[in-house]
Amino acid sequence: MSVSDTAGTAAVIAPYDAGSGYPLAFARHGWRTVAVVPEPRLRPPAYRNATVAAGYTGTVVHRGVRQTVKALRALGVSAVVAAGAGGIEPAERIAWQLGLPGADPASSPLRYDRGAQAARLSRVGIPALRGVRTTSPADALAWVRTCPLPGYLLAPATAGTPVEPLECADALQITAAWQAVRHAAVRYSGSPDLVLTERPPPRRFTVCTVTRPGPDGRPEHVVTAVRATVRTGHGRPVRTGPLAAGGDPARPAARRTAQLLAHRTARVLDALGVVCGPATTRFALGTDDEPLLVDSLAAGATPQLPLFPGQSMTEWPPPATARPADVPPSVAQNARILELGVRREEPPVPARAAHLVAPRMKPL
Repeated sequence: MSVSDTAGTAAVIAPYDAGSGYPLAFARHGWRTVAVVPEPRLRPPAYRNATVAAGYTGTVVHRGVRQTVKALRALGVSAVVAAGAGGIEPAERIAWQLGLPGADPASSPLRYDRGAQAARLSRVGIPALRGVRTTSPADALAWVRTCPLPGYLLAPATAGTPVEPLECADALQITAAWQAVRHAAVRYSGSPDLVLTERPPPRRFTVCTVTRPGPDGRPEHVVTAVRATVRTGHGRPVRTGPLAAGGDPARPAARRTAQLLAHRTARVLDALGVVCGPATTRFALGTDDEPLLVDSLAAGATPQLPLFPGQSMTEWPPPATARPADVPPSVAQNARILELGVRREEPPVPARAAHLVAPRMKPL
């Protein structure tokens, strides 16, 4: 396929553990992909020796925004995608400099940092898990003394890392787990910051979305999938499965839950400044059915691509000239968004992991 035959060229930022999924998924819809890989000194330790998977039409070594932007402009890049948490900040800076749609890079931590998300939601009145973000176990234990709870969750501040949080019953367990979680956080995210939160209720939901410009130009968050997970008191998942975005007409409770999560997700993404592209947002529901934000990551486990060759990454919905044959059958009918099954090849998770979470912090 020649450059002139492609729908566009997408830059995939920091695809450390995405394997060959991104180039294969984009290629199926006429897009070329360029891997943008930070030089080793800019990577988390776990990815210092990571190599680029096969399938990319080119590789750009990211040493600084100015050099990278110059290289991507020469390659005709028309879309920038973060492959994960480590790619969000550079992707937003690069997109900004290229003049492409994207969030404000000055607020990038809102799109991946659990602590920043909790603080932001607290300011706008959206419930999230109570907690504290810190590098100091003494500060964490001070918060525990002021907020005694039946259980706690200790996690890296960076969402989306392959380090699942640990459930802790009390201060002794928090102290015992601190160094192991901190070491894993530094290894996979490059940051020593941890978040200690209340233990989330057992009903957990993951909401996948794609954000696109609405008719009035404001961001419109389209739910493409909702997955439910029920956990035991020990944090082990006992049931996981999809929950249809529209709910099951035969199950009013499921329908109400799906609608509630869709509405809350839109409020959360607006508050976090998500303006385009995929996001994965997690909630926990208490006995009062109040969704508490666990975390949100402005990247998808699977890329979300245009419905047909030639469509802009931000052109929604497809133009009226699109023929039915142009739209793949796997498109979610209610959202008109294509979800591509891209497997992520993640590094091993520390053996003492339990599950995933994020915070709603109260200022110390």
